[in-house]
Amino acid sequence: MNILVTGGSGFIGSHLVEELVNRGADVVVVDINDDKNSYFFRQSLHKKARFLKIDITDRKKITEFIVKNKFDYIYHLAAQAIVEKSYNDPYNAFETNIMGTVNVLEAARASSGIKGVIVASSDKAYGKTTKKYTEESPLRGDHPYDVSKSCTDLISLAYYKTYNLPVVVTRFGNVYGEGDLHMDRIIPGICEAIIKKSTLKIRSDGTYVRDYLYVKDVAAGYVFLLEKINQTKGNAYNFSSNDTYSVLDLIKKAEQVLKTKISYKIMNTAKNEIPYQHLDDAKIRKLGWNPQYSLEKSLPSIITWYQKVL
Repeated sequence: MNILVTGGSGFIGSHLVEELVNRGADVVVVDINDDKNSYFFRQSLHKKARFLKIDITDRKKITEFIVKNKFDYIYHLAAQAIVEKSYNDPYNAFETNIMGTVNVLEAARASSGIKGVIVASSDKAYGKTTKKYTEESPLRGDHPYDVSKSCTDLISLAYYKTYNLPVVVTRFGNVYGEGDLHMDRIIPGICEAIIKKSTLKIRSDGTYVRDYLYVKDVAAGYVFLLEKINQTKGNAYNFSSNDTYSVLDLIKKAEQVLKTKISYKIMNTAKNEIPYQHLDDAKIRKLGWNPQYSLEKSLPSIITWYQKVL
């Protein structure tokens, strides 16, 4: 299989590329990130997959590239993925996440032989609620990042309904694991605080609830959708785990698993973040996907990875 992964040198993209090349696929990565400290380069994935620096907001370049290469499948993960950056620079978030997605979908529509386009949306696309999200929940993002993902989601499924492009949309909870270099996220922050014996600064009031999903379960989920493309196309799927915690409960869990004490300070400076997010993923589990990892199982190897990097 000839597979394109946009955003393939990023945190989640790197693990997906690793899974695909391990399964014998020919993988091409387009990204604007060539950080040599990233998981992608540390694992020498640039030697196992073809890497090109292309910005998805460059419509002409990305279209010519996709049409010319006749891919079987496209995984579209390239995005402005940081909530705070999107808050400070909404134009870039909208241009990348919305129009960048349109550019990739238009290129796929202009290509012959595309068997599947799997698009990364987010649990943030649902916006604020106090209940579990199902795939039928309305998409109600109300701040830049959340809105950009609501739009990405709706636009992607519109290409299936309007043009019969075989699109699938993924909505993951908080993804964690080796390779996440955004140290202001909670699990990288916990690891850094332990390794450097520093104080962890918590942006929220500590009560915000999230699902925590290990990155290798995410990569396996992406491959699962591709393998079942005839059943999955035209659908959106939630992916979750059995690890749903508030920030403070997550810290307690990490202390228990890693047998250490974590010093932290509640800053309560979070702007427009969603207080409660919990995904119902019964739909994908009925098809046969289940998470294989837990925080308890994965945290020891994750902190070992950060010790090497930090």
